[in-house]
Amino acid sequence: MNETATFAIRGVIEGFYGTPWSQEERLAMIHFLASHGYNAYFYAPKDDPYLRERWQEPHPTMQLANIVRLAEEAREGKLDFYYCLSPGLDMRYSREEDFSILLEKFRQMFSAGIRHFGLFFDDIPMTLLHEDDLQCYDSLATAHADVTLRFWRQLQSWSDENRLVICPTLYNGLGNEPYIVELGRLLPQEIMIFWTGRFVCSPYLTEGDAAKFVEWTGHRPLYWDNYPVNDLAMANELHIGPLLHRDPALYRHAHGYVANAMELVESSKIPLITTGHYLSNPEGYDPEKSWKQAIREIAGEQDAEAFQLFADNVRSSFLNEQESPRLLELFLRFRSQFLRGDQKAAVSAVKKLFQEMEATAVYLLHRMHNKKLASEVERWVEKYRRWAKVGQATALMVESGIRGRTPLAVFYLLLLKYRLARAEKMPQRVCGSVMRLFVDAILQEVKVKRDKQSK
Repeated sequence: MNETATFAIRGVIEGFYGTPWSQEERLAMIHFLASHGYNAYFYAPKDDPYLRERWQEPHPTMQLANIVRLAEEAREGKLDFYYCLSPGLDMRYSREEDFSILLEKFRQMFSAGIRHFGLFFDDIPMTLLHEDDLQCYDSLATAHADVTLRFWRQLQSWSDENRLVICPTLYNGLGNEPYIVELGRLLPQEIMIFWTGRFVCSPYLTEGDAAKFVEWTGHRPLYWDNYPVNDLAMANELHIGPLLHRDPALYRHAHGYVANAMELVESSKIPLITTGHYLSNPEGYDPEKSWKQAIREIAGEQDAEAFQLFADNVRSSFLNEQESPRLLELFLRFRSQFLRGDQKAAVSAVKKLFQEMEATAVYLLHRMHNKKLASEVERWVEKYRRWAKVGQATALMVESGIRGRTPLAVFYLLLLKYRLARAEKMPQRVCGSVMRLFVDAILQEVKVKRDKQSK
């Protein structure tokens, strides 16, 4: 690989909605990032009130000390630490008093040795909210550009080491939308702009889209990738699959790439290892090879095989619609063998599969060595166990039916329906629709057979 064929900024942002990481989790993450090819950490938890809802207030003494410690640890690990403030919920952009409060909040961090800053205007209305701002500015873009430029001039006067990234209010699309075009043209190239791609959660990031963003805005995008984050509507998904569909040549037009992690800090490390491999060598990145390596590292060599069997059933995300590929293949094989071959052998094979699933789940629930990882994934593993019990009842019902044991088949049918209801009570997304498709196909066959017998 050409040494220049990589991203200048390779970062992770704590930018999710949900319980922010603890100080211990952040310190562990910083050490993790330093050893996995990253060079930046962005401190921006959405639910830290002193960064967003109460941005005007100074951080409590202990929290300030913790932030300073994080910055020091990042520096020792050769990571740039970005302190990110989100004043857009209620800031009056034209009011000097509000700007002075903003400036003082950042100055405190500068005095503590921090040199990298983020000014975020994300997840707020796309219109000016205050009468004095409406009188002062032609658009939201001009208001944001004015505040950003005034702050940038102050940063430059403090030190030429200072760096600034902004998150615009419109942070996804093609890049030719009026707001982002105007904002980009008003800001110097030294100020970096976060961008998530065509969508908030973009299935693909392409070199062509990045080049167009540069053409329209005058800035190379700093990609904020909302993977593996699983907040809000994605909360029931477990995003531990490998990074996919990021163009190998994306770095040519991008300022850098920053992954938004999950609240589940230990689980995040699995996809973040794969992301680190992509960022360090985008043209040689192998997702499956990287993913297996990540699982071995985080789950541990002793538990890697069991965890891999489970993880294959929680692959789905906006990056990947294919869920449970191994399970689906086995079901297709069962169907073919049952309809055209040895029915007893077909049933025996799926019985063995579901027993393996349950054994894997029980092992992960009770014997995993990485206790933090086990705790984080417990709800998804339990859902996996319940699907295994559904499968077992289904297989026993079919087996009883082909052996002519009708009363026993009826018993297992009732057990199947009970276990199915229990499994579907859990909202966690496991096995996608694969298990439901399998069960529905069997139940449909039962119904057809009953209808024929009643005629």
